[in-house]
Amino acid sequence: MMTAPAPPLRNRKFLTVIGGEGLSMIGDAAFAISLAWLVLESTGSVAALTGVLLAQTIPRGALLLLGGIVTDRLTPRVVMAACHLLRAAATAVTAIAVATDQWSLWHLYVLAVLMGVTGAFFTPASESVLPRLIRPADYARGNAIQSMTEQLSFLAGPLIGGLITTAYGPGPAMMANAVTFGIATLTCLAIPAGRAEPTPDKGSAGVVGQLREGLRHAWRSHSVRLVLLIVSAATLSYSGLFAVGLPTLALSLGESALGLSILVSSWGAGQLIGTIAAAITGLPRRWGMLIIGMTLAEGVVFVLLGQVGSVWWAAALLIPLGIGVAYSSDVALPTFVQTTTPPHLLARISSLIALPRVIFEPLSIALIGLVLQQSVPWGFAIAALPVLVAGTILAADRRARRLSTDDAGAQPADRSTA
Repeated sequence: MMTAPAPPLRNRKFLTVIGGEGLSMIGDAAFAISLAWLVLESTGSVAALTGVLLAQTIPRGALLLLGGIVTDRLTPRVVMAACHLLRAAATAVTAIAVATDQWSLWHLYVLAVLMGVTGAFFTPASESVLPRLIRPADYARGNAIQSMTEQLSFLAGPLIGGLITTAYGPGPAMMANAVTFGIATLTCLAIPAGRAEPTPDKGSAGVVGQLREGLRHAWRSHSVRLVLLIVSAATLSYSGLFAVGLPTLALSLGESALGLSILVSSWGAGQLIGTIAAAITGLPRRWGMLIIGMTLAEGVVFVLLGQVGSVWWAAALLIPLGIGVAYSSDVALPTFVQTTTPPHLLARISSLIALPRVIFEPLSIALIGLVLQQSVPWGFAIAALPVLVAGTILAADRRARRLSTDDAGAQPADRSTA
Protein backbone atom coordinates (compact mmCIF):
# COMPACT_ATOMS: atom_id res chain seq x y z
CA MET A 1 0.00 0.00 0.00
CA MET A 2 1.42 3.39 -1.03
CA THR A 3 1.80 6.07 1.63
CA ALA A 4 0.32 9.51 0.97
CA PRO A 5 2.80 12.11 -0.27
CA ALA A 6 4.23 14.41 2.39
CA PRO A 7 3.33 18.12 2.47
CA PRO A 8 5.25 20.12 -0.16
CA LEU A 9 7.97 21.54 2.09
CA ARG A 10 8.70 18.08 3.55
CA ASN A 11 8.35 16.22 0.26
CA ARG A 12 11.83 15.33 -1.00
CA LYS A 13 10.67 14.36 -4.49
CA PHE A 14 8.65 17.54 -4.91
CA LEU A 15 11.52 19.75 -3.72
CA THR A 16 14.02 17.93 -5.95
CA VAL A 17 11.89 18.38 -9.06
CA ILE A 18 11.03 22.01 -8.26
CA GLY A 19 14.69 22.75 -7.54
CA GLY A 20 15.80 21.31 -10.86
CA GLU A 21 13.11 23.16 -12.77
CA GLY A 22 13.96 26.39 -10.95
CA LEU A 23 17.61 26.06 -11.93
CA SER A 24 16.59 25.40 -15.52
CA MET A 25 14.35 28.48 -15.51
CA ILE A 26 17.25 30.62 -14.26
CA GLY A 27 19.22 29.38 -17.25
CA ASP A 28 16.29 30.08 -19.58
CA ALA A 29 15.94 33.65 -18.32
CA ALA A 30 19.67 34.29 -18.66
CA PHE A 31 19.59 32.75 -22.13
CA ALA A 32 16.71 35.00 -23.21
CA ILE A 33 18.72 38.11 -22.32
CA SER A 34 21.85 36.89 -24.10
CA LEU A 35 19.90 35.81 -27.20
CA ALA A 36 17.99 39.08 -27.51
CA TRP A 37 21.11 41.17 -27.05
CA LEU A 38 23.17 39.01 -29.42
CA VAL A 39 20.64 39.46 -32.22
CA LEU A 40 20.00 43.17 -31.64
CA GLU A 41 23.67 44.07 -31.21
CA SER A 42 24.89 42.05 -34.20
CA THR A 43 22.10 42.96 -36.63
CA GLY A 44 20.58 46.15 -35.21
CA SER A 45 17.25 44.81 -36.42
CA VAL A 46 14.09 44.31 -34.40
CA ALA A 47 12.80 42.29 -37.37
CA ALA A 48 15.68 39.80 -37.00
CA LEU A 49 14.87 39.27 -33.32
CA THR A 50 11.20 38.90 -34.21
CA GLY A 51 12.09 36.24 -36.79
CA VAL A 52 14.13 34.18 -34.33
CA LEU A 53 11.35 34.31 -31.76
CA LEU A 54 8.74 33.30 -34.33
CA ALA A 55 10.89 30.33 -35.33
CA GLN A 56 10.46 29.07 -31.78
CA THR A 57 6.81 29.88 -31.19
CA ILE A 58 5.33 28.54 -34.44
CA PRO A 59 6.41 24.87 -34.09
CA ARG A 60 5.57 24.99 -30.40
CA GLY A 61 2.03 26.04 -31.21
CA ALA A 62 1.65 23.52 -34.03
CA LEU A 63 2.62 20.56 -31.84
CA LEU A 64 1.28 21.56 -28.42
CA LEU A 65 -1.93 19.51 -28.45
CA LEU A 66 0.06 16.50 -29.64
CA GLY A 67 2.38 17.09 -26.69
CA GLY A 68 -0.57 16.87 -24.31
CA ILE A 69 -1.75 13.60 -25.86
CA VAL A 70 1.76 12.09 -25.71
CA THR A 71 2.12 13.12 -22.07
CA ASP A 72 -1.22 11.50 -21.15
CA ARG A 73 -0.11 8.33 -22.97
CA LEU A 74 3.34 8.25 -21.36
CA THR A 75 4.22 10.13 -18.16
CA PRO A 76 5.48 13.66 -17.35
CA ARG A 77 8.69 12.04 -16.10
CA VAL A 78 9.62 10.56 -19.47
CA VAL A 79 8.57 13.58 -21.52
CA MET A 80 10.24 16.19 -19.30
CA ALA A 81 13.54 14.31 -19.06
CA ALA A 82 13.71 13.73 -22.82
CA CYS A 83 12.99 17.39 -23.58
CA HIS A 84 15.60 18.63 -21.11
CA LEU A 85 18.22 16.32 -22.59
CA LEU A 86 17.55 17.41 -26.18
CA ARG A 87 17.61 21.09 -25.24
CA ALA A 88 20.86 20.68 -23.32
CA ALA A 89 22.58 19.23 -26.39
CA ALA A 90 21.21 21.83 -28.83
CA THR A 91 22.03 24.79 -26.58
CA ALA A 92 25.56 23.54 -25.89
CA VAL A 93 26.35 23.22 -29.59
CA THR A 94 25.05 26.73 -30.31
CA ALA A 95 26.91 28.17 -27.31
CA ILE A 96 30.20 26.78 -28.61
CA ALA A 97 29.54 28.26 -32.06
CA VAL A 98 28.79 31.69 -30.55
CA ALA A 99 31.75 31.61 -28.15
CA THR A 100 34.17 30.77 -30.98
CA ASP A 101 32.57 33.34 -33.32
CA GLN A 102 31.63 30.62 -35.79
CA TRP A 103 27.93 31.36 -35.77
CA SER A 104 25.49 32.79 -38.27
CA LEU A 105 21.90 33.90 -37.83
CA TRP A 106 20.67 30.60 -39.22
CA HIS A 107 22.22 28.78 -36.24
CA LEU A 108 19.88 30.73 -33.98
CA TYR A 109 16.92 29.89 -36.21
CA VAL A 110 17.71 26.17 -35.98
CA LEU A 111 18.08 26.37 -32.20
CA ALA A 112 14.80 28.29 -31.97
CA VAL A 113 12.95 25.61 -33.96
CA LEU A 114 14.37 22.83 -31.78
CA MET A 115 13.41 24.74 -28.64
CA GLY A 116 9.91 25.23 -30.01
CA VAL A 117 9.42 21.54 -30.81
CA THR A 118 10.65 20.34 -27.42
CA GLY A 119 8.67 23.08 -25.69
CA ALA A 120 5.46 21.75 -27.26
CA PHE A 121 5.93 18.49 -25.37
CA PHE A 122 7.52 19.91 -22.22
CA THR A 123 4.77 22.45 -21.47
CA PRO A 124 1.85 20.04 -20.89
CA ALA A 125 4.16 17.60 -19.12
CA SER A 126 5.44 20.20 -16.66
CA GLU A 127 1.95 21.58 -16.03
CA SER A 128 0.55 18.14 -15.21
CA VAL A 129 3.40 16.87 -13.01
CA LEU A 130 2.30 18.47 -9.72
CA PRO A 131 -0.57 16.01 -8.99
CA ARG A 132 1.96 13.16 -9.24
CA LEU A 133 4.05 14.65 -6.45
CA ILE A 134 1.62 16.03 -3.83
CA ARG A 135 -1.90 15.52 -2.48
CA PRO A 136 -4.89 17.44 -3.93
CA ALA A 137 -5.26 19.31 -0.63
CA ASP A 138 -1.75 20.70 -1.16
CA TYR A 139 -2.22 21.85 -4.77
CA ALA A 140 -2.61 25.53 -3.91
CA ARG A 141 0.45 25.54 -1.68
CA GLY A 142 2.42 23.51 -4.21
CA ASN A 143 1.48 25.93 -6.98
CA ALA A 144 2.50 28.84 -4.76
CA ILE A 145 5.91 27.25 -4.15
CA GLN A 146 6.26 26.46 -7.85
CA SER A 147 5.32 30.02 -8.75
CA MET A 148 7.74 31.45 -6.17
CA THR A 149 10.50 29.33 -7.67
CA GLU A 150 9.59 30.65 -11.11
CA GLN A 151 9.62 34.25 -9.94
CA LEU A 152 12.95 33.82 -8.14
CA SER A 153 14.28 32.45 -11.41
CA PHE A 154 12.95 35.41 -13.37
CA LEU A 155 14.46 37.72 -10.77
CA ALA A 156 17.91 36.14 -10.74
CA GLY A 157 18.12 34.84 -14.32
CA PRO A 158 17.97 38.14 -16.23
CA LEU A 159 20.49 39.76 -13.89
CA ILE A 160 22.83 36.81 -14.26
CA GLY A 161 22.31 36.80 -18.02
CA GLY A 162 22.91 40.54 -18.26
CA LEU A 163 26.07 40.38 -16.15
CA ILE A 164 27.52 37.37 -17.98
CA THR A 165 26.65 38.79 -21.40
CA THR A 166 28.10 42.21 -20.53
CA ALA A 167 31.29 40.78 -19.00
CA TYR A 168 32.01 37.70 -21.13
CA GLY A 169 29.62 37.73 -24.09
CA PRO A 170 26.51 35.69 -24.93
CA GLY A 171 28.32 32.37 -25.51
CA PRO A 172 29.03 31.63 -21.83
CA ALA A 173 25.48 32.62 -20.88
CA MET A 174 24.13 30.11 -23.41
CA MET A 175 26.46 27.39 -22.14
CA ALA A 176 25.25 28.00 -18.59
CA ASN A 177 21.72 27.33 -19.81
CA ALA A 178 22.84 24.05 -21.37
CA VAL A 179 24.31 22.98 -18.02
CA THR A 180 21.06 23.76 -16.19
CA PHE A 181 19.14 21.65 -18.72
CA GLY A 182 21.48 18.75 -17.98
CA ILE A 183 20.96 19.04 -14.23
CA ALA A 184 17.18 19.28 -14.67
CA THR A 185 17.28 16.04 -16.69
CA LEU A 186 18.63 14.26 -13.62
CA THR A 187 16.17 15.81 -11.17
CA CYS A 188 13.27 14.60 -13.34
CA LEU A 189 14.17 11.08 -12.23
CA ALA A 190 12.60 11.95 -8.86
CA ILE A 191 9.15 12.06 -10.50
CA PRO A 192 7.23 8.81 -9.85
CA ALA A 193 7.49 6.55 -12.88
CA GLY A 194 3.98 5.09 -12.68
CA ARG A 195 0.69 6.70 -13.48
CA ALA A 196 -1.20 8.65 -10.83
CA GLU A 197 -4.25 6.41 -11.26
CA PRO A 198 -5.74 4.03 -13.85
CA THR A 199 -7.08 5.80 -16.90
CA PRO A 200 -9.75 4.89 -19.42
CA ASP A 201 -8.64 2.61 -22.25
CA LYS A 202 -6.55 4.66 -24.65
CA GLY A 203 -5.75 2.08 -27.24
CA SER A 204 -9.14 2.08 -28.90
CA ALA A 205 -9.57 5.85 -28.92
CA GLY A 206 -6.50 6.82 -30.91
CA VAL A 207 -4.97 10.27 -31.11
CA VAL A 208 -8.00 11.88 -32.76
CA GLY A 209 -10.40 10.36 -30.24
CA GLN A 210 -8.30 11.51 -27.30
CA LEU A 211 -8.07 14.99 -28.78
CA ARG A 212 -11.84 15.10 -29.24
CA GLU A 213 -12.38 13.98 -25.64
CA GLY A 214 -10.25 16.84 -24.31
CA LEU A 215 -11.92 19.43 -26.54
CA ARG A 216 -15.38 18.22 -25.53
CA HIS A 217 -14.55 18.59 -21.84
CA ALA A 218 -13.21 22.11 -22.35
CA TRP A 219 -16.22 23.22 -24.40
CA ARG A 220 -18.69 22.05 -21.75
CA SER A 221 -16.94 23.98 -18.97
CA HIS A 222 -17.83 27.67 -18.81
CA SER A 223 -14.98 28.24 -16.37
CA VAL A 224 -12.41 26.72 -18.72
CA ARG A 225 -13.66 29.04 -21.45
CA LEU A 226 -13.16 32.02 -19.13
CA VAL A 227 -9.62 30.85 -18.41
CA LEU A 228 -8.99 30.55 -22.15
CA LEU A 229 -10.15 34.16 -22.65
CA ILE A 230 -7.83 35.40 -19.89
CA VAL A 231 -4.86 33.44 -21.23
CA SER A 232 -5.53 34.54 -24.82
CA ALA A 233 -5.67 38.24 -23.96
CA ALA A 234 -2.63 38.05 -21.71
CA THR A 235 -0.65 36.31 -24.44
CA LEU A 236 -1.55 38.88 -27.08
CA SER A 237 -0.44 41.65 -24.73
CA TYR A 238 2.52 40.18 -22.89
CA SER A 239 4.33 38.11 -25.52
CA GLY A 240 5.30 40.92 -27.83
CA LEU A 241 5.75 43.36 -24.96
CA PHE A 242 8.30 41.21 -23.14
CA ALA A 243 9.98 39.58 -26.14
CA VAL A 244 10.39 42.69 -28.29
CA GLY A 245 8.92 45.63 -26.36
CA LEU A 246 11.19 45.67 -23.32
CA PRO A 247 14.43 45.14 -25.33
CA THR A 248 13.36 47.92 -27.71
CA LEU A 249 12.42 50.19 -24.80
CA ALA A 250 15.79 49.61 -23.12
CA LEU A 251 17.59 50.33 -26.39
CA SER A 252 15.57 53.51 -26.97
CA LEU A 253 16.51 54.71 -23.49
CA GLY A 254 20.21 54.23 -24.25
CA GLU A 255 20.60 51.26 -21.91
CA SER A 256 22.85 48.18 -22.16
CA ALA A 257 21.97 44.52 -21.66
CA LEU A 258 22.09 45.25 -17.93
CA GLY A 259 19.35 47.86 -18.35
CA LEU A 260 17.16 45.27 -20.04
CA SER A 261 17.85 42.83 -17.22
CA ILE A 262 16.73 45.47 -14.70
CA LEU A 263 13.36 45.73 -16.45
CA VAL A 264 12.81 41.98 -16.61
CA SER A 265 14.02 41.44 -13.04
CA SER A 266 11.71 44.20 -11.77
CA TRP A 267 8.79 42.24 -13.16
CA GLY A 268 10.19 39.09 -11.56
CA ALA A 269 10.55 40.84 -8.20
CA GLY A 270 6.93 41.95 -8.30
CA GLN A 271 5.77 38.47 -9.21
CA LEU A 272 7.78 37.00 -6.34
CA ILE A 273 6.26 39.41 -3.82
CA GLY A 274 2.76 38.71 -5.11
CA THR A 275 3.25 34.95 -4.95
CA ILE A 276 4.60 35.10 -1.39
CA ALA A 277 1.60 37.22 -0.43
CA ALA A 278 -0.75 34.62 -1.92
CA ALA A 279 1.04 31.82 -0.06
CA ILE A 280 0.83 33.68 3.27
CA THR A 281 -2.66 35.20 3.09
CA GLY A 282 -4.30 32.54 0.94
CA LEU A 283 -6.23 33.10 -2.24
CA PRO A 284 -9.02 35.70 -2.15
CA ARG A 285 -12.40 34.00 -2.25
CA ARG A 286 -13.79 36.31 -4.94
CA TRP A 287 -10.72 36.20 -7.15
CA GLY A 288 -12.86 36.68 -10.24
CA MET A 289 -13.32 40.35 -9.37
CA LEU A 290 -9.62 40.66 -8.60
CA ILE A 291 -8.68 39.19 -11.99
CA ILE A 292 -11.04 41.60 -13.76
CA GLY A 293 -9.54 44.58 -11.96
CA MET A 294 -5.99 43.46 -12.67
CA THR A 295 -6.73 42.82 -16.34
CA LEU A 296 -7.90 46.41 -16.77
CA ALA A 297 -4.97 47.73 -14.70
CA GLU A 298 -2.53 45.87 -16.96
CA GLY A 299 -3.76 47.80 -19.98
CA VAL A 300 -3.26 51.13 -18.23
CA VAL A 301 0.27 50.23 -17.13
CA PHE A 302 1.24 49.11 -20.65
CA VAL A 303 0.23 52.49 -22.06
CA LEU A 304 2.27 54.26 -19.36
CA LEU A 305 5.34 52.10 -20.08
CA GLY A 306 5.48 53.51 -23.59
CA GLN A 307 5.75 57.03 -22.18
CA VAL A 308 8.53 56.62 -19.59
CA GLY A 309 11.83 58.45 -19.90
CA SER A 310 14.09 56.17 -17.87
CA VAL A 311 14.56 52.51 -17.06
CA TRP A 312 13.87 53.20 -13.38
CA TRP A 313 10.42 54.68 -14.06
CA ALA A 314 9.63 51.58 -16.12
CA ALA A 315 10.84 49.34 -13.29
CA ALA A 316 8.63 51.27 -10.86
CA LEU A 317 5.61 50.36 -13.00
CA LEU A 318 6.59 46.73 -13.56
CA ILE A 319 7.05 45.85 -9.88
CA PRO A 320 3.48 46.61 -8.67
CA LEU A 321 2.05 45.14 -11.87
CA GLY A 322 3.91 41.89 -11.20
CA ILE A 323 2.61 41.83 -7.63
CA GLY A 324 -1.00 42.16 -8.74
CA VAL A 325 -0.81 39.60 -11.55
CA ALA A 326 0.88 36.98 -9.36
CA TYR A 327 -1.55 37.46 -6.49
CA SER A 328 -4.65 37.47 -8.67
CA SER A 329 -4.01 34.62 -11.08
CA ASP A 330 -0.62 32.85 -11.06
CA VAL A 331 -1.54 30.58 -8.15
CA ALA A 332 -5.33 30.48 -8.44
CA LEU A 333 -5.66 29.58 -12.13
CA PRO A 334 -3.44 26.45 -12.18
CA THR A 335 -4.96 25.25 -8.89
CA PHE A 336 -8.43 25.73 -10.36
CA VAL A 337 -7.56 23.70 -13.46
CA GLN A 338 -5.86 20.90 -11.50
CA THR A 339 -8.76 20.47 -9.09
CA THR A 340 -11.56 20.57 -11.68
CA THR A 341 -10.01 18.41 -14.41
CA PRO A 342 -10.12 14.58 -14.42
CA PRO A 343 -6.55 13.29 -13.91
CA HIS A 344 -6.49 11.35 -17.19
CA LEU A 345 -7.35 14.58 -19.08
CA LEU A 346 -5.06 16.97 -17.20
CA ALA A 347 -2.21 17.11 -19.73
CA ARG A 348 -4.66 17.60 -22.61
CA ILE A 349 -6.56 20.39 -20.85
CA SER A 350 -3.26 21.96 -19.79
CA SER A 351 -2.04 21.88 -23.38
CA LEU A 352 -5.33 23.34 -24.59
CA ILE A 353 -5.08 26.21 -22.10
CA ALA A 354 -1.46 26.73 -23.14
CA LEU A 355 -2.42 26.68 -26.83
CA PRO A 356 -3.47 30.36 -27.01
CA ARG A 357 -0.04 31.25 -25.68
CA VAL A 358 1.71 29.65 -28.60
CA ILE A 359 -0.89 30.56 -31.24
CA PHE A 360 -1.12 34.21 -30.28
CA GLU A 361 2.51 34.61 -29.21
CA PRO A 362 3.87 34.86 -32.78
CA LEU A 363 1.01 37.19 -33.72
CA SER A 364 1.76 39.41 -30.73
CA ILE A 365 5.50 39.42 -31.42
CA ALA A 366 5.02 40.16 -35.12
CA LEU A 367 2.40 42.90 -34.67
CA ILE A 368 4.00 44.68 -31.73
CA GLY A 369 7.45 44.30 -33.29
CA LEU A 370 6.16 45.89 -36.51
CA VAL A 371 4.64 48.85 -34.67
CA LEU A 372 7.71 49.28 -32.44
CA GLN A 373 9.87 49.83 -35.51
CA GLN A 374 7.86 53.00 -36.10
CA SER A 375 7.00 54.14 -32.57
CA VAL A 376 7.72 52.86 -29.05
CA PRO A 377 4.68 54.59 -27.45
CA TRP A 378 2.30 53.22 -30.09
CA GLY A 379 3.80 49.74 -29.76
CA PHE A 380 3.00 49.67 -26.05
CA ALA A 381 -0.46 51.13 -26.68
CA ILE A 382 -1.21 48.28 -29.09
CA ALA A 383 -0.05 45.82 -26.41
CA ALA A 384 -2.62 47.28 -24.02
CA LEU A 385 -5.65 46.66 -26.26
CA PRO A 386 -6.20 42.88 -25.74
CA VAL A 387 -6.24 43.01 -21.94
CA LEU A 388 -8.46 46.09 -21.94
CA VAL A 389 -10.96 44.35 -24.23
CA ALA A 390 -10.84 41.12 -22.21
CA GLY A 391 -11.27 43.00 -18.95
CA THR A 392 -14.37 44.69 -20.33
CA ILE A 393 -15.84 41.35 -21.49
CA LEU A 394 -15.14 39.71 -18.13
CA ALA A 395 -16.66 42.64 -16.24
CA ALA A 396 -19.89 42.13 -18.19
CA ASP A 397 -19.96 38.37 -17.48
CA ARG A 398 -21.85 37.51 -14.29
CA ARG A 399 -20.05 34.19 -13.85
CA ALA A 400 -16.67 35.83 -14.25
CA ARG A 401 -17.54 38.36 -11.56
CA ARG A 402 -18.63 35.54 -9.23
CA LEU A 403 -15.66 33.26 -9.96
CA SER A 404 -14.50 31.94 -6.59
CA THR A 405 -11.96 29.58 -5.09
CA ASP A 406 -14.98 27.62 -3.85
CA ASP A 407 -15.55 26.60 -7.48
CA ALA A 408 -12.69 24.13 -7.12
CA GLY A 409 -15.11 21.75 -5.54
CA ALA A 410 -17.62 22.02 -8.36
CA GLN A 411 -18.11 19.53 -11.12
CA PRO A 412 -15.44 19.70 -13.81
CA ALA A 413 -17.86 20.07 -16.67
CA ASP A 414 -20.34 22.89 -16.55
CA ARG A 415 -22.65 22.38 -19.49
CA SER A 416 -24.36 25.73 -19.20
CA THR A 417 -23.29 28.33 -21.71
CA ALA A 418 -24.85 31.27 -19.94
